[in-house]
Amino acid sequence: MSNGSDSGVSEPGVSEPGVYVAGSGRYAVGATRPGLLAVLVAGKALDAVSTVTVLSLRDDVYESMWFTRTMMAELGMVTGVLVTVIVAVAGVALLAESAELLARVLPDSWAPDDYPAAFRVVTYCSAGAWYGFLGMHNFSLLF
Repeated sequence: MSNGSDSGVSEPGVSEPGVYVAGSGRYAVGATRPGLLAVLVAGKALDAVSTVTVLSLRDDVYESMWFTRTMMAELGMVTGVLVTVIVAVAGVALLAESAELLARVLPDSWAPDDYPAAFRVVTYCSAGAWYGFLGMHNFSLLF
């Protein structure tokens, strides 16, 4: 189905490999793995920058996460937070991509056809949004 214009959006149910499309027309939502990874990294970067900024500017605030606190104590503030960014992004990416493995291992009736793509989009986007929320919350501690 086409509205006569070449909007570059695939028809419902038809997509290019690696592109996950939901809906049709101008309201179609499409995402690629690099786009989803960018959402995650942007959210985690906001969290990391806000953590370093707030901890540098306020003495009465401390890092509540044990792993981050330990990394910052052992490696320095910026390097420690950078290590936690890498670990967090890798963990979320492994979780998001695990749906592909589950869909291959489990019987067809246990996992719908679009399960891996849907799980991937939800996992990356929700983690990116959560990290972004944490970053904004950290910045709110400056006021």
